[in-house]
Amino acid sequence: MYKIQSIAFLATAAMLMASCGNSNQKKTNGSDTATANTIERVRIEKLTNGTPGPDKKNFFLRITDEVKTDSSRIYTTKSLYNQDTVGAKFEIIDFIPAGIIDGQPSDDVGFTKGKIKISSLGTQSDNLVKALGELFKLPITDGFTKEVILPNVFSSNNVNVDLSKKTAYSFKLFLDNKKAEPAELFFNVDTYKHSIEFSEKDPSFRAGFLSALTGK
Repeated sequence: MYKIQSIAFLATAAMLMASCGNSNQKKTNGSDTATANTIERVRIEKLTNGTPGPDKKNFFLRITDEVKTDSSRIYTTKSLYNQDTVGAKFEIIDFIPAGIIDGQPSDDVGFTKGKIKISSLGTQSDNLVKALGELFKLPITDGFTKEVILPNVFSSNNVNVDLSKKTAYSFKLFLDNKKAEPAELFFNVDTYKHSIEFSEKDPSFRAGFLSALTGK
């Protein structure tokens, strides 16, 4: 089991983020975070303002479509990198338990598997892998895996996740891969800004992160 040693990284994750298929699926209605039509009109933006190199990177993906299932929200996300549209699909289970109990991280309830699922949009996700490889200065020819990625998830929240509310939720993801120890990154979903953002914990996880995305 991964251990959370202190709550310091949780505050760091929140600051970094601030800067920068189930059955019975249906489009969200007016009582939810936003209607599908509203989301689709939101302008996509740059994936990152950073440049290739060793500095830690933050990434921004705009939610352009949302599907509600009985137990989750499926978000289609897109951004721009140079002339390419990049993106991925994220399914987030609703009511992920809080991982911060009485101000302290709880290993017992904070960690879950399969509560966040990452999958490919096709060419746009292949473009995302290519963009990350360029920014990390780790050239890569493989595309995004066709398998669903199931990271180990730590909820950096002191309340249960309710995706119908207009607010932001933070997580730490651990992605298994074929090249190194699980790649760690900070992850944020913001239902008010209609965005998903993620940032590097440390550049040492780059090779493992790309391996997790490609399955290679």
